[in-house]
Amino acid sequence: MSEFRYSTDNFNEPEPISNRPATIWGVVISCLIVSWICVSLRLYVRLLIVRAPGWDDLCVLLYLLMVTAGSIAVCVGVTTGLGKHFLLLQPWQAKGFLKTFYIGNATYVTATALIKEALLLQYLRVFERGIFVRRFLIILIIFTALWGVAFSFLAWVPCVPVYTFWDDGGGPNCFGYGSSYAAPFIATFQSHAAINMLLDTLVLIIPLPLFFRDGATACTRIRLVGLLSMGIFVLVFATWRLVTIIEHQVATWPTRDPTWYGPISIVLAVLEVDAASICASVPIFWPVLRKMEWGKIFVTQEVNITRETRYMDDDEDRLTRDTTHSRTGSEADLGGDGGRTGMRNKGMYYQDSYVLSQVDPLHTSGDRVHATVRSDGVKGSSKTWIKI
Repeated sequence: MSEFRYSTDNFNEPEPISNRPATIWGVVISCLIVSWICVSLRLYVRLLIVRAPGWDDLCVLLYLLMVTAGSIAVCVGVTTGLGKHFLLLQPWQAKGFLKTFYIGNATYVTATALIKEALLLQYLRVFERGIFVRRFLIILIIFTALWGVAFSFLAWVPCVPVYTFWDDGGGPNCFGYGSSYAAPFIATFQSHAAINMLLDTLVLIIPLPLFFRDGATACTRIRLVGLLSMGIFVLVFATWRLVTIIEHQVATWPTRDPTWYGPISIVLAVLEVDAASICASVPIFWPVLRKMEWGKIFVTQEVNITRETRYMDDDEDRLTRDTTHSRTGSEADLGGDGGRTGMRNKGMYYQDSYVLSQVDPLHTSGDRVHATVRSDGVKGSSKTWIKI
């Protein structure tokens, strides 16, 4: 193993656009805002509209916390020398940069694992049980979790004790991301970036069988094309970042200058994880925004909520006599002709056994209700058994 090189003079190199404070702040803040909007809309749909949250939503929430902390650290890092030559920094700037780099790198490593876990867990909601793709998904979820835990540990604990990373700039008790030797330091970054790109590729191609599955609608195929299109951007950013890491050997070639050669990789990391969050969120909330039909919401292939107007035969005659002829809702809510359906009051709904099953915790879930289902609000002749 060899020590880092500081001998080469790179002060005459032209300043890359990625090193400018305006570029770093502009990209990081803009992407963070877009990511917050997309993830918030996703969680709103899952928690309040669909009411079907899952483990993938928890991963997305944790991701958002990580990427927010990391983005703040990158923005603060600009004030402590990010984008400038490391040898020109004041001691307090160098120490401040190492602190912000520690937070930014650790949160990035954890965020990449979380957003991949969210996408993989999201796929489990689509694929049927027993098929090969679903089994492969489970294996990939376990591998991604182990990969994320291993590299997150290396990122969050680069030295023992941790403060040695920024107080002393490394030492004999540092390893991985904090190693004082070039070979393990470079290998840690490159191996994480390479596996990250591989996992991005697998996550991108896994939904392809849905495109060719029998019964897949044109709408489903269009959504898959949109998902794949956004996923390509994630893969492009991950690949580009790997290229920059290899090109400058993790900011150590031709000389070690992390604040000068590091910004391009940092900006690409921000673009990658934020694009991945958009890719994971848009298929969930976009159908709601596009349709704006709150009575019937489609979220990819997960949820199909329909609403029917229904009254009970057993109590209808009594309820009709007791009605006060006050309008209880809009014609759209009652399902059609307001002249005939708008004359029923709210009391009718709470005589319905189906409604009682939703609001009464003591209602027996195994009961069957003999109900007449109408689409036009008028008493129909056909009857159906509805299990509650």
